[in-house]
Amino acid sequence: MQLFAYNPIGRPDELLIWVGVLGVATPPAVAFEVFGEAIQPLAQAAPFEPLGDEVCDIYDRALNHRALFTLPWPATNERFTITVIAAGQRVALTSKRPPQSLPAKNASSFNLLLSSCYYQPNDKAQALTDIIKAIKPSPDFTVLAGDQVYLDLPSQQNLPDDRIRLAQVLGKKYQANWFSSDLKQPGLADVLAHGPVLCVPDDHEFWNNFPYFQVQLNNTHREKDRTNWREVATQLYERYQMSPAQSKGFFRQDIEPLCMLFLDGRTHRAADTMFNSATSLAIEQWKTDLLQRKKNRQPAVGLLSSGQALVIEKPGIWDRNIADMEMVNYEDFANIKSALQELFAAEIPVLYITGDVHWGRILEGKNQRGKVLFYEVIASPSRLIDTLGSDQKNQLINKFSSEKRTFPRHPEVPEDIPDLKLTNIDLAIKHRQVGDHVAMLRFNAIPGGLEFSVDYVCTDPVEKNRRDFSTTKGPYKLLGL
Repeated sequence: MQLFAYNPIGRPDELLIWVGVLGVATPPAVAFEVFGEAIQPLAQAAPFEPLGDEVCDIYDRALNHRALFTLPWPATNERFTITVIAAGQRVALTSKRPPQSLPAKNASSFNLLLSSCYYQPNDKAQALTDIIKAIKPSPDFTVLAGDQVYLDLPSQQNLPDDRIRLAQVLGKKYQANWFSSDLKQPGLADVLAHGPVLCVPDDHEFWNNFPYFQVQLNNTHREKDRTNWREVATQLYERYQMSPAQSKGFFRQDIEPLCMLFLDGRTHRAADTMFNSATSLAIEQWKTDLLQRKKNRQPAVGLLSSGQALVIEKPGIWDRNIADMEMVNYEDFANIKSALQELFAAEIPVLYITGDVHWGRILEGKNQRGKVLFYEVIASPSRLIDTLGSDQKNQLINKFSSEKRTFPRHPEVPEDIPDLKLTNIDLAIKHRQVGDHVAMLRFNAIPGGLEFSVDYVCTDPVEKNRRDFSTTKGPYKLLGL
C-alpha cells in the first residue's frame, strides 16, 4: 500500500486533511497525531472513495482511494506537524493556520508561495521540491496556479479511446506527482506536504485550450473522445486537487485588509463563457465587500487570482485550434473588468496573481492622479514543458546567435502591454522573469493598506543560474483607505 496526505485549503476554522491510499481494495482505518498525541477528526468517519483512475483488482474492486478528514486546529499560531497513520504506515505533513489579519510591518511577514506549470518529466537534475524547501522565509500559504499536471503531454502520445483505459493512463500522471515521495522520484508531494495548499485548475488539468479540440491532440477531434476525456479529467481534478471549499467554482478568504478571491475559470468553460453562475456572483460579492469596507473607513485591498493572466493580448481565431484562448476571449471576462473598473474608480487597489504563460512579470497600474491601484504578479513555469520542433529551433538559433540566451527554450516576456481600458489605469512593467521559477509574496499590513515584496526564486537545475536569476522586487504599497 502507498500512503500520502496533504492539507488542502478548507473553510474558515477547518483543518482539512486529504488522505490517499494506493493498492488496496478495502482502505484501512486512519489515525492522526499532532504534537505526538492522538487527535480525533471532527466527523465520526470520512468514507474513502475511488480516485477515479479505474484501477481495479480481479474482482472489479477499486484499488486506489482518497478520503477527506476535518481536524480541529491546534492551539498554536506556529507551523506544526500532523502525522497520518494507516495500516502501520506513517506520513507527516505540516500546516499553519491562516491569520485573520496581516502582520504589522515590524513583525514577520505573511508568506504566499506562487507556483504553476509543473512538468514532472523535466524535473530531473535538481528536484523542484528541494529548491522550494530551502526558500526562506517558509511559505504560510501555497497557491498552485494551474497546470499541476499535464494530462495532454507529450502531444504525440497515443491515448486510448476506451474510457477506462484512458482513466488509467491519465491517473498515473496524478500518481507520479502526488505520490512522488513514496515512488522515490521528483514530483509535487513535498510541496503539497506543507499546507495549506490551494490548487487552481487550468487547461492542462484537461488538455491544451480545453474545451476546444486541438489539431495536435487526436483524442480531442471527436465529440465522444472529448466527452470521455472531460469526464475523466474532471473526476481526477476533483478527487486530487479540489477542496470542498472550492466546489462552487471559487474560493474566498479574507486576511485583513486583503479580500482574496480565487476563481476556477476552466472547469466550467463553454463556448462563450468561463464561469458558472456561482463564480460570477462571487466576483460581484467580492467587489461589494471591498466597496463596503472603504465606505466603513476600513482599509480595503483586493487579491484576485485564476489560472490565466489578466493583462494579456487577445488571441485570434487560429488559437482556438493550436494554442490557448485567454480570459479576454470570453464574454464573462466583462464581469471581472466591470468589477475592477468600479473598484479603481473608488480608488480601491487590487493585486492579481497567476501563472500559465511560461514567463514571469510584475505589472504596476496607476490612475491619472498617480495613485497605484493595481499589480499583476505572474510566476510560470516551475518546470517548463517540452515543445517538439519549437525547442529544437530555438536552441539551434541560440547556438549561432552572437547574443546567447541562458534559457533559449523559454519564451521571451512581452515588451508591449495590452490596453484593457481599465478606468484609465496606466500600466508599466516593473520586472521581467525568465527561466524556471516560483515566487514568494511577502505581506505586511501598514496604515491604510499593505506592503508586499516578491522574491522570484529561479528553480533551474544549474546552481549558477539560480544565483544569477533569483531576485527580490519591492516593497510595493497598496493603500485602500
